[in-house]
Amino acid sequence: MKKIHSVIFTLIVCVTLFSCKDNFVEQQPIGSFPESVLTTPEGINFALTGAYSALNGVGGMDRGPGNILFGSIRGGEAHKGSTGGDQPQMIEIQKFAVNAGNSSVTNNFIYYYDAVYRTNMVLSNLPNVVGLTDAQKTQIEAEARFLRGHYMFQLKRLFGNVPFVDETSIADPRVPNTDESGNFVDAWPSIAADFKFAAENLAPTNSDKGRANKWAAVAYLGKTYLYMGNEGDNANYTLAQAAFNDVIANGVTNSGTKYALNADYHANFNSLTENGPEAVFAVQHSVNDGSTGGYSNASRDLQYISPQSGGGPGDNRGYGFFYPSQWFVNHFRVDANGLPIFDDAARNAAKIKSDDGVAAADPYTPDNGLIDPRLDWSVGRRGIPFLDYGQFSPTWVRDAAAAGPYISQKFFTSKAANGLAASRPENNLNINVIRYADVLLMAAEVEARIGSLTKAQGYVNDVRGRMATNTESKENWVLKEDGTPAANYKIGLYPVGSPQFATPTKALEAIFFERTLELGLEGHRAYDAVRFGAEDGTTDTKELMGYINYESTLKGYLSGASYSRTPDAIMPIPQQAIDNSFKDGKYTLEQNPDY
Repeated sequence: MKKIHSVIFTLIVCVTLFSCKDNFVEQQPIGSFPESVLTTPEGINFALTGAYSALNGVGGMDRGPGNILFGSIRGGEAHKGSTGGDQPQMIEIQKFAVNAGNSSVTNNFIYYYDAVYRTNMVLSNLPNVVGLTDAQKTQIEAEARFLRGHYMFQLKRLFGNVPFVDETSIADPRVPNTDESGNFVDAWPSIAADFKFAAENLAPTNSDKGRANKWAAVAYLGKTYLYMGNEGDNANYTLAQAAFNDVIANGVTNSGTKYALNADYHANFNSLTENGPEAVFAVQHSVNDGSTGGYSNASRDLQYISPQSGGGPGDNRGYGFFYPSQWFVNHFRVDANGLPIFDDAARNAAKIKSDDGVAAADPYTPDNGLIDPRLDWSVGRRGIPFLDYGQFSPTWVRDAAAAGPYISQKFFTSKAANGLAASRPENNLNINVIRYADVLLMAAEVEARIGSLTKAQGYVNDVRGRMATNTESKENWVLKEDGTPAANYKIGLYPVGSPQFATPTKALEAIFFERTLELGLEGHRAYDAVRFGAEDGTTDTKELMGYINYESTLKGYLSGASYSRTPDAIMPIPQQAIDNSFKDGKYTLEQNPDY
């Protein structure tokens, strides 16, 4: 089985963040297990498994490893979907009109601080465990700190000014997010320290595929330094560069296979081929395994085809959320050389044809212009084969008027994989938190900022080359039943001397665009836009307002939306968390600026 074999640790899953207790982050767990259980080898390993189990996200689009709402939808790649009146608080986030009472914002904050608490339960009790060797204790500590680093990373990049809560705060986690002078504290150094410890102490491989190894920690450490950004001396970028170089040169999967790009792009989203050479760190999922659903990919179930629609790969289960935007789809239009069209006006003028507004019974011919082949492994669109279910049908879309005519394809399971749960909409697909293509593009970004533009171009071409070098075998093309291409696919490499890699600014433009094409709908884009914008002062506003200005002409509910870096680059601290942080006559949590 690909999942981590375990019992969900019931003492820990009882934790709730916003309760009648005083603590602003966690309450003490309610359960029948005595503390002595945590001082046995079996008990501490159950506790560690409980910390791993929080990776799943327990359903919903506002939490979990897919970062559907806050990464993809907020980044313009997709609409909320379902119907216009369903989950209106998500539309507030999509329109950058969120406040501190938004329930999706609160859900995310709750979930990840609960997950942090699980790791701290392990770390606070580990020194008292009897019956483990020092080496075994170090391995457990390294895994727990890797997980805490991951959960705190999610909180830091979404909420900005959050306190780093460690195992010393188990009794009272009302840790302030400001120092004695009233300045916000920075959690990044503590997050980096967790990943650094994990990188230095984890084994290079692990027999459980879902557990962290040394190389996942090194990659995540590099990603953390990248997010820490330029603090005036490029030191963080230098550290990120060293980490990515190490992963590229030496990194291996838990099975000992050297990291590499899968020859088949779709192998990253196929349960029959996952945990391959591209999986740096992936959240494991399974279905029909005798559990009550705790191991399934629940965060993606909401996108499955609704009972109100005409059937399809969702087997009439789910709610029809998470529909790709036309603006995102247009990014896959390419020029005569198979390269991206960077100018927004030119790209949108050459928009990829859709069937929005075309009745299901009316004839329709798909776009015949040049298209990057990754589009049809990412988005389901009319007239194009959808995995092994036949041609995509507009009857599979729940409410095209509300969210457009497309559905996200990357996280549907194929019929051949038999990966759908027997009676619920969950599936067995893993979710990649970091895959090797992401590492290459992060390495390219660092090179463009402080290193070699030639090297940056080489990494981007490596990613593009997976698709470009398979034109004869058509391995990465979606094909019709007769074996011919389903669309007019073309993808090229940046040539030697390309003007797109002549300056750091142009190179970073290409890298950001490539991340949209390669990693689209995987929960990265809003965070990428904010990170790039923090460095150059323009990318986030240009990209997110570009999405709003274009897509609002197609979907009226976006009218009036507007993005401004302050406050919209981060979410507000939930008001309920602030209210519950009262201690010694004052609140230990301060709200983010301008909220």
